Amino acid sequence: MLRIFLATAMLFGGFAVSLPGLVQAESTGAIQHALHERYQPSRMDVSNRTLAGHLSKRGSVLLLQADGAPAQALRFVQLNTKSPRFHVRDYARVMVAQDGALTSGKGDFTLPKGTRLGVLDLKVDRDQVHVFTHTLEPVRLADGNTAYGCTEFVFPLDPGVRNRADVAAVSSEIDRVLRPAATTANALS
Repeated sequence: MLRIFLATAMLFGGFAVSLPGLVQAESTGAIQHALHERYQPSRMDVSNRTLAGHLSKRGSVLLLQADGAPAQALRFVQLNTKSPRFHVRDYARVMVAQDGALTSGKGDFTLPKGTRLGVLDLKVDRDQVHVFTHTLEPVRLADGNTAYGCTEFVFPLDPGVRNRADVAAVSSEIDRVLRPAATTANALS
C-alpha cells in the first residue's frame, strides 16, 4: 500500500513540477504562431549566384525605426561546384531593451533609419524574441560597393506577457524598432 501511495505521489508531484513548463511552452508557441502571421517570413533563393540576395518569396516588409543598426554582409558557402549553396546565418545582433534602447554588436556596416527589411526567420524563446532580417535592397558601402545586410533583433519577453500570451504587447515592442510597412503590396513596388 505504501508503494502505491509513493508511486502516485511521485507521479502527481512530477506532473505538478512539469505543469508550469508545459504552460510556458504552450504560451510561447502561441506567441510564435501569432508573430509568424504578423511578420511573415521571406524566402531567399540561394542556388543561383546571379540572384544572390534576392528574395524568391517576399513576406512582411519592415521599416527600421532606428538609425545606425549594424548589419553583417550577406554570405554564402558552397563546398564545391556540384554541392548546394547555403546562406551563412551570420547576423549582426541588436539587443532591444524594454525602454527601447538599442545595444548593438559588431557589424560590417550600419543601416540608416527607414531601411526596408524582410523577415528571414522569427524565434520565440522563454525570455526573448529573435527577429532575423535581411535588407530588401543592397546598401551602399563606404568603398562604393553594395551589399545586402543581415541583422538579428533581440527583444526581451516579459514573463507576465509570455504567460498571458499577450501578442499585442510583444508586437508593440517589435513595432517600435521594426514597423511594418503600410501594406506589403505597396512596399514592394
